[in-house]
Amino acid sequence: MKVSGDDGKKLLYEVNEVPKGLREPFIQSGYRRPYSTPWQCFKSLFYISNETFNVWSHLLTTSFFVVRYSMAFYHQAYSFSDPFIWPLLSSAIGTLTLYFTSSIAHLFCCMSEKGYKTCFFFDYAAISVYTFTSGQAMFFYIRPLNTNWMIFQSPLLYMSLAAIFSFLTTYGCCQTGALVNRFSAFLRVLPVLAAWINSILPFIVGVTLCTCHVSNTSCTSFSACHSVSLDYFFRHVICTVLAGFMYSTRLPERVLPGRFDLIGNSHHFLHIFVALGTEFAFRIVEFDIRHRKVWQERENILQEKTAEVTIANTVGAAILVMIINAGMALWFSRALRNSDTKHEKHN
Repeated sequence: MKVSGDDGKKLLYEVNEVPKGLREPFIQSGYRRPYSTPWQCFKSLFYISNETFNVWSHLLTTSFFVVRYSMAFYHQAYSFSDPFIWPLLSSAIGTLTLYFTSSIAHLFCCMSEKGYKTCFFFDYAAISVYTFTSGQAMFFYIRPLNTNWMIFQSPLLYMSLAAIFSFLTTYGCCQTGALVNRFSAFLRVLPVLAAWINSILPFIVGVTLCTCHVSNTSCTSFSACHSVSLDYFFRHVICTVLAGFMYSTRLPERVLPGRFDLIGNSHHFLHIFVALGTEFAFRIVEFDIRHRKVWQERENILQEKTAEVTIANTVGAAILVMIINAGMALWFSRALRNSDTKHEKHN
């Protein structure tokens, strides 16, 4: 393991050698140099620290989903002017934003204490964007048809609620992220959980209330007919619940501080379970879009599914939500900087 840089200074530090604002709960060692320059942060990609796994896991996940979405577009898109593909494009925007932003946040978070919080403000915003775009894909591809649920009859209503949950997630996570206490991680999980439940609501309602028979007077849901979709969904739920559990409990490092600093701590498991959960959610959508011909054969279900799909309520909405969430992260960052400035003047 590399222990010193080209300037002779050591690369890894103990917890008592770094400022409190750069410390992670129950992580005792493996910290990178406090107040690193951007170049020093970049070079930390190539030696082992307590952030190495976090950065590389999501860089590799970003690359993985670039390939996954590229293959899906290649096989499904007759043209990017085809409305059928637009929700998938929104999903790609959200997924790649999530994992790339996470990698960048973990890579540069040791530059300063304020920089640490700023990095993760934008990380929270990226999570919020993902919950919104995931909900878009679930709504347009998975939602049940012919229900009495107004939320599934109006894209505007569903997208508005999804956007509100997205903004609340960013606000709640940034508000608690500015604080560090024993409950902050748990409190950050709550708004994310609410946004996630909203994103999977189309699938839950379709499976529990609908039938696959178009001739039936009850609602119809293509995914409800297939054990494959259900299997992917249960795997997605299990991975998501495990991710939330690991993040909020800080296990196993809470029990054995210092033993899992470089590998095997809760945040590493969080990254693994989140990536797996995203993959299973993608497979649900992929399974439905691969059966496009089946939809066409079933009394124009495809036309009914895509009748209200527009570039505005898919890609346009995703970009707008991304801009607003990024603006909220920037606002929290500036508020943090201003509060520190006032505190310094007061002292």
